[in-house]
Amino acid sequence: MKKLLCVLALSAVSLLMFWSTVYAAGFALPEQSASAMGMSSAFTGQADDASAVWYNPAGITQLDGTRISGGLVAIYPTFTHENVDGTTDVGERGWHYPMDFYATHKLNDRFSFGFAINNPFGLSTNWSKTSETKEVATLSDIKATEFNPNVAVKVNDRFSVAAGIAFVSLDASLKNMQFVPGPNTFFDSRLSGSGNGWGGNVAALYKISDSLSTGLSYRSRVHIKVDGTAEIAGVTSGPASTKLTLPDLAQLGVSYKASDKLTLNVDLGYTWWSTYDKIVISSNNATFDQKTYDKEWKDVWNVRIGGQYKLSDEWKLRAGLQYDQNPVPDAHFETRVPDSDRYGVSVGTGYTVGNLTVDLAYLYLYISTRHIADSTADDTGMTNTNALNGTYKADVHVVAVNVGYKF
Repeated sequence: MKKLLCVLALSAVSLLMFWSTVYAAGFALPEQSASAMGMSSAFTGQADDASAVWYNPAGITQLDGTRISGGLVAIYPTFTHENVDGTTDVGERGWHYPMDFYATHKLNDRFSFGFAINNPFGLSTNWSKTSETKEVATLSDIKATEFNPNVAVKVNDRFSVAAGIAFVSLDASLKNMQFVPGPNTFFDSRLSGSGNGWGGNVAALYKISDSLSTGLSYRSRVHIKVDGTAEIAGVTSGPASTKLTLPDLAQLGVSYKASDKLTLNVDLGYTWWSTYDKIVISSNNATFDQKTYDKEWKDVWNVRIGGQYKLSDEWKLRAGLQYDQNPVPDAHFETRVPDSDRYGVSVGTGYTVGNLTVDLAYLYLYISTRHIADSTADDTGMTNTNALNGTYKADVHVVAVNVGYKF
């Protein structure tokens, strides 16, 4: 029990340490540990370290003793928009730092406990106030932090299951430039607020043989009511609220031990992004009340392939490939999430000395070039109804580090 209390205390301390630096890029963040990211997050069927609490908590029955792991993911995205008039806008560049912390404890031969704090969803884009698309979006900053306790049960030597609850806290700040007819000029417009919601998750891990295992993980959607304020700087302001539904996530993985040294993994995932249908603002200020932003995102697949090679008792090498479908339809494309199909390649390594493990990984994401001809996001109330048209290019560099300890 003392060990368990110590783990929970360390979890709280970790959250306080990272709270001021939590900053996520992209709306969904599958990269939640350096060990898994080195294999392009193809980890659902393997799930053999503390980060299994996120990827497949049924896997924590494989872990003995008490283990903790903490780290961060440094993300450097670049976005450019080649406008139809020949000019080019470039999104502001900089590093962003979502965090992760995991703790597991083997209660007895059958039951294990796991706890996670991470940032599974986030959004950060920043376009100039003079960009072509300034009326659609300038700053977009959404930070979601999830607290996720799990209980895993070893049904028999080959089959384990797990279930957990998730509490998600969300903070959001969305800005754009609003044209005001009276003075005939642009003013900063901002919608900001916070909220929280509850969800759940279930998982399973089945060892088909000593060399082959399969895992399944499902995380439910989370409904969040966001309360805050809406304002046009120097013109008007008032309380505002909206509702946001984070999507269900499902991941199926297979892990094959080709030898004592080599492990190969494949994951197939599905995200129910159709939950992100529209955003409707409610306010007692008529300027903002019932303002609606249509999204109409679609459900999408992802595929991840990865492997791990054990050089020695101390060193492991990892590599992977991934593909993520884009959920944003052309008709509702916007610069808050200038998304397209993603292709990724990753490499990583792990070093263990005694009870201490250090994992490092690098991921490069190429976001397919996207040509937009007629999105409806700039059709209503905009002075430039051609603003979103043009060509979008982007890529992302991601570096992750985790430090783990086994008690």
